[in-house]
Amino acid sequence: MTMDRVYFAQHGLAVEKSDDPERPLSPEGVEQTELVARQLREQHATISKIFHSEKLRASQTAEIFAEQLGISAVSAVDYLSPNSDISIITTSLDTDSALYVGHLPHLDKLSSYLLTGDKNSHIIHFQNSAVLCLTSSPQNYQVAWFLTPAQLELK
Repeated sequence: MTMDRVYFAQHGLAVEKSDDPERPLSPEGVEQTELVARQLREQHATISKIFHSEKLRASQTAEIFAEQLGISAVSAVDYLSPNSDISIITTSLDTDSALYVGHLPHLDKLSSYLLTGDKNSHIIHFQNSAVLCLTSSPQNYQVAWFLTPAQLELK
């Protein structure tokens, strides 16, 4: 029996709101996202499509992943904002190798809920450009792996 996979990524490091209210990715954010995306490509991650919030930093992060992984199915959705209700996504979560690029605290609450049933359990400490892979079965979700830019920068 093969398990379904779903991926979650926090957007890359963005510039401060005082520097640009749209908060695009900073040069470091672009670099870190490219580093993680290249590692996913080298490891043959099975990401098939990408969903991202409507915010610029998430869109730019999604585009970097899409470019590095050769994915053309990239869509903005309105339920991945920082304070979106997690029940909206949990009812329609695509576990067929989809990557969701979003924000805190939403990703923290969503991953905690999927793993424990409690959105406030703070299981995963998300970081900018980090990717969490969960496997799912009809009964539950489990962490397959969690990749951060810091892990790759140590090499």
